[in-house]
Amino acid sequence: MAKEKPPHPVLTTPRLRLRQFRIEDTAAMHECYADTASMRWWDHLPHTRLIESERAVKACIDCTPSYYRVWAVAELESDRCIGMVNYHDGHIRSRRATLGYLIHPSQLRRGIGREAVTAVIGHCFGELRLHRLQALIHPENAASRGLAEALGFQCEGRLREHMRVGDEWRDALLYGLLTNM
Repeated sequence: MAKEKPPHPVLTTPRLRLRQFRIEDTAAMHECYADTASMRWWDHLPHTRLIESERAVKACIDCTPSYYRVWAVAELESDRCIGMVNYHDGHIRSRRATLGYLIHPSQLRRGIGREAVTAVIGHCFGELRLHRLQALIHPENAASRGLAEALGFQCEGRLREHMRVGDEWRDALLYGLLTNM
């Protein structure tokens, strides 16, 4: 008999509820995934069809907690999805994971990303007892670099031609954060 997955934790902040994705979040996430300005920093090209975003949301719903977990970032009052934050490339036994986040373009510069990522960091270091978190950030993504640095991440180096997106090789800056425990 297959081992049952643990329930998806719900994290709350003063303005947000980080919860499991639902298929109803597809349209909101498509607005994020189809936005060329937001996606210029990601590891895949912008979505051009709603079905691509639907597949992505379904993958978020069907996560493997020991390897990755994805939270829908929702407004606390309305429960409207305004982005996502995740850990991936998780090595729970080695006590490390990589963070990723994407906030709806209309919600940028409001502290939403900081609030959501801070909650996930707390979960990873607290509940999961991870020792290390890292983030791979495009060198030109000043906003994401600033967020990582404000949360205590340190730039540990540049990974040359780390990923291929479309026909382009992209570098990434490796940021790391160690627990205080």
